[in-house]
Amino acid sequence: MNTKQSLALVSTSALAAGMAQGGIIYSGSLNLQQPYAASGLARQGVDMTGDGTNDFAFGYEANAALKPYVDGRTFVESALPPQSGIVSVLTKANTGLPVTAAGTMIDATYAAAYPPQMGTNSNTGRGYMYQSGDGSTIVGDWSNTATTDAYVGIELSLSGGTRFGWLHFVDNPASSPQTLTLKDWAYQSTAGVGIAAGAVPEPNVLGLSALGLAGLLASRRRK
Repeated sequence: MNTKQSLALVSTSALAAGMAQGGIIYSGSLNLQQPYAASGLARQGVDMTGDGTNDFAFGYEANAALKPYVDGRTFVESALPPQSGIVSVLTKANTGLPVTAAGTMIDATYAAAYPPQMGTNSNTGRGYMYQSGDGSTIVGDWSNTATTDAYVGIELSLSGGTRFGWLHFVDNPASSPQTLTLKDWAYQSTAGVGIAAGAVPEPNVLGLSALGLAGLLASRRRK
């Protein structure tokens, strides 16, 4: 294979790899911490699409220490601005959140097992890590005594179809005050395509490939 053929092959492979990694929208590191508070505002909203409107909230419902949760409803409380309603939290049938580990594929199969709590539904639209919102029933699989570092699966209703995504939380019920921290989030830009919990865009390989090609050419010139 001659030099031109080699360069063409490497360049095509690099381009294909770069395009394959272009489908994940990632927040970057956030570390948004919400401490529990017995009074006052114990929730905060997050804007995922950059349009100035919050898309979901997280924290402690009804200022209850046993109710860390994620809320996609358009109205959460008067102290928070209205939300878009585009985020649906994927939960168990009882609105409890499973402990979703890194690497778990969040896709149509996951959503079938953990049906979406639609953000546009004012009666549901929420997922609970421990106790339910309607009482003291334990519905979520997250611990109320030890730190849980895990993911919450979501769907986003965007133009062109449903996108799958994840929210990465660390729940620390043993700290004083206890805290719920949103580490980061991501979602697929392509409708209907699944995303692994914790998956983020890889560095663009095109720049690295260009450096490699330059080195190859220099080596050949020396020969």
